[in-house]
Amino acid sequence: MSLLLGTDIDKQVEANIRGFVARAGGTVDQLVDYKHCRIEDINIPDGGFGKVLQSTDGRTIGKLLSVLKRYIKQEFKYRVHGARIPRDRKTVVLDMHDAHAKPELHNRYDVSISSNLLEHSPNPIWLLLNFYFITRKGGYQFHALPHYAYTYDRFREPTPLEHLIEDFEKQTGYGDTTHTEDYRQSAVVKDGWQRKFHENYPLEYPFIHFHVFDEHNTKALLSYVFQEVTSDICKTERFSDNVVIFRNTLNPVFADKYRDLLRGMGE
Repeated sequence: MSLLLGTDIDKQVEANIRGFVARAGGTVDQLVDYKHCRIEDINIPDGGFGKVLQSTDGRTIGKLLSVLKRYIKQEFKYRVHGARIPRDRKTVVLDMHDAHAKPELHNRYDVSISSNLLEHSPNPIWLLLNFYFITRKGGYQFHALPHYAYTYDRFREPTPLEHLIEDFEKQTGYGDTTHTEDYRQSAVVKDGWQRKFHENYPLEYPFIHFHVFDEHNTKALLSYVFQEVTSDICKTERFSDNVVIFRNTLNPVFADKYRDLLRGMGE
């Protein structure tokens, strides 16, 4: 494993990502040591977004058998690998964009973590605030986002912070098509990696990368909203991700500017 920017983020993760942890977006293998964590998954298929698939959705025997087969495979992996493996059972089932609307989740967790999730959101600041509300004040968040230079986003440009702020202020929603053609040209036409995937899944939420991240806009985005932000690029044979840890405390300038909106979310 290489940390390309040479920060001490691995030590910060070891010291602070522990306790009762909310995990969204599937397995979070970057830097996290699960022996210190009691995990509760915010569990929805397709990277933490989209339609909830539960056994009760089994309108046909075939669909029900498919769900049961997935459950059995997850349970087997869980027994081998422990909390590192996310499961559909015994989870909180909702779209993370809506977590703030569940008062029972407010301040529930010591820490929240995600992997390859934020880039799928049409409104990343809104999504991050949902993580903020479910995590205790003064706790921590840890997120991993694909670095565009090492993925099928490499033919795109990193999204400016100003655009991310505009999406937040306009409350950009799931139907946003602003980035669809840009994503298609990079991921499907030029790179080709997602060509087969999109034969079955439409070029829309939650199946595309709405925004593109490098180390600069990752740090800028998180510092705009939160305090004590450390970010790096974690590169292994399996992934090349921007990784970021920060205290779950709002940047005072951000909190003051959006005070009314935060009150509406439940602050």
